[in-house]
Amino acid sequence: MTGTPAGWPVADLDPVRRMRVLASALPGGGFAQARIAAPFDRVWGYLADLDRSVPELIGFIRRFELRADGTALATGLVGNRGRFDVDLRDGWCVMQDRFVVGGFAAVSDGEATLLAACGAVRTRGVRRIAPLVFGDRTVRSTLAKVRHRVELS
Repeated sequence: MTGTPAGWPVADLDPVRRMRVLASALPGGGFAQARIAAPFDRVWGYLADLDRSVPELIGFIRRFELRADGTALATGLVGNRGRFDVDLRDGWCVMQDRFVVGGFAAVSDGEATLLAACGAVRTRGVRRIAPLVFGDRTVRSTLAKVRHRVELS
């Protein structure tokens, strides 16, 4: 921690730690973290290609189209559509629409990558089924898919 001119402490968190903080603030959400035996550039290169990675990793999204304005159009398995706001930076991606929020964060860990992910339902009434869709187990499964895709490439 360092101090600001006003004397307030400042904590700098890497993207994975920030993702953990975000997940802890999301009611009914899931969080997972894994060490992927692949370099950061390969892991993040795959994840940052949202048009490809999101449909491969998220079972209920058939198509994800990132736009230049920082939004994306997601198409579900039955043709339903949603517009997502996307914050995509090196090692950090958070995607949210009016119903769900989720994201990935990554940092280099030597020759491997430390990867975290979270997801949660934003709609209060739907949160009862949220653990089925966005619980820790589901998020761990998503990280396992990432591992499979990038460790074999």
